[in-house]
Amino acid sequence: MSPFLAGALGALALVVTLGVARRLVWFRRIRRWRAGGPLPVRHLAARLKLRPDQEGVLTTQLEALWGEASQLKADGRALREDLAALLSAESLDAAQISATLDARLGRLDALRARLAEGLARVHATLDAEQRTRVAALVRSGPGLRRHGHGRC
Repeated sequence: MSPFLAGALGALALVVTLGVARRLVWFRRIRRWRAGGPLPVRHLAARLKLRPDQEGVLTTQLEALWGEASQLKADGRALREDLAALLSAESLDAAQISATLDARLGRLDALRARLAEGLARVHATLDAEQRTRVAALVRSGPGLRRHGHGRC
């Protein structure tokens, strides 16, 4: 496989992974949440009947993931610029492609580790019934509840 093709496939994998991570972690109403308070957390707290300490853990973890995802999104924009610069150059250097992609993939690994840590903390905070309800919400996805599916 040519270095250019490997770099292009790596960039494509990074962009797709970023999109999936963003979709899994954040709700459609995230702008409203950031502007006016943790609406998704209040909604989840009501549905799951969370105690205040549990709600605090959930809020902390979501805010930390929001910060990581924001950095990753900004990094994705920078990656596009870097790839455009590499593609517009007279010659393509495999080392430059690898260095550009490795820096971005390292940040993705950090997000993966942060997500695993956050899930472990939230799991430890919730009781068995709440974990069952969260699992049902995750299975149904963010958009299906509006159409009468996935009630828990």
